Amino acid sequence: MRSTKAFTLVELLVVIGIIAVLMGLLLPSLMLARKNAQTIQCASNLRQFTTALINYSIDYRGAFPPNSAEIDQYWFNQAIMGRYLPSPVAMIDGTIAGGALVCPGDLEGAIRSYSMNFFASSYISAAPRAMLEGPNPPGKMFKAGAKESSSLILAIESFSSWESPGHEPAMQTTPIMGYVPNAIVGFYQGTPGQRFGANGGASFPGGRFGEFTDCQVCYFRHRNQRTNRAITQAVGRTNIGFLDGHVAAFSQNDLADFTTGASRLVALWSTIDRDLQ
Repeated sequence: MRSTKAFTLVELLVVIGIIAVLMGLLLPSLMLARKNAQTIQCASNLRQFTTALINYSIDYRGAFPPNSAEIDQYWFNQAIMGRYLPSPVAMIDGTIAGGALVCPGDLEGAIRSYSMNFFASSYISAAPRAMLEGPNPPGKMFKAGAKESSSLILAIESFSSWESPGHEPAMQTTPIMGYVPNAIVGFYQGTPGQRFGANGGASFPGGRFGEFTDCQVCYFRHRNQRTNRAITQAVGRTNIGFLDGHVAAFSQNDLADFTTGASRLVALWSTIDRDLQ
């Protein structure tokens, strides 16, 4: 009689146990690799958006797109940026979305993940314009060719807070197609460091994340490890597109001193940030 060779139950359990241990050891590394890949892809997408804004400025004598509720015009309007950054998503409200405008680390349903720096806008509404012309302006508008172009923020990651269509550029009664951020960030009250989330942050409309958030900049998409921190907390990393066209990732501590609340001035909202510390 021939005897058949096979694994015993104990041997199978040992093999399964070894595989489980190896998976437990490898899983954190795999998750970190996936996060890093998302950060790189997000940076590439933001670079496309930043380049499109710069190309727009070349055609308009250094001016970047307008962002104003008064004239119902924002950078994401198809008529404004469509030729520089075509929309992969057929939006029914005449805006552009999807493709390079979405960070792969964003929440499900996001169709835009980035915002322009308020101070780069070529046209703004009367209320913020009056604020800039007042005795204590929170910043100064700039165009292409401004000094310190490698430090001036042109575009940045922000929270996809609002149902679209529905919030911008005008109220709609059509079906929701996804979530988008504010057109611009950087213009609310607070110091440059507070706009990065330091020293209590600067109050900002939160949309689906709450009535207000204390941080305008989105850091959660590139956190290196699991955390119980809220999505809107200034913990993690964010990609920034600069006036000279380059894109870089920064942690919250790279951008501001969370002890003193001061901006570290590696990324500038406007040309007078140093005077506002």
